[in-house]
Amino acid sequence: MEVQRKTFFASAQEAETAFYDARNRGDIEGMMAVWADEDDIVCILAGCQRASGYEAVREAWRRSFAAAHADVRIGNALVIQGALQAIHSVQETVTVAGERQPRPLLAVTNVYARGPLGWHMVLHHASPLPAAHDVGDAPKILH
Repeated sequence: MEVQRKTFFASAQEAETAFYDARNRGDIEGMMAVWADEDDIVCILAGCQRASGYEAVREAWRRSFAAAHADVRIGNALVIQGALQAIHSVQETVTVAGERQPRPLLAVTNVYARGPLGWHMVLHHASPLPAAHDVGDAPKILH
């Protein structure tokens, strides 16, 4: 299957914005327009196996979108930008309508590469952050 690149992203930030917009809409075509077409792309969704290659990444997102509609917000961004590669380390807050318990924050690494067709994602890796512990109410122990 030949993939046609329809979208040129002038910056890694523009690609990241398109990624989260498509994710929040559950738009698989918009999502995959952000990804590079190469076979060496990698996607690791929280709690899922690694998907490697364009078709496997597409299938991982298809399953994710079919499971539930989620609203994803990002914050606490750290961006490392080079001439040909950008690394975005963010925290995702995922909200799914109808769920009583909030989902844990996710630590996410998004890597973008610049090529002749602009900036595109080559890696998305999401992992749950450990639950924050409020030490303010913890008993104080003196040794």
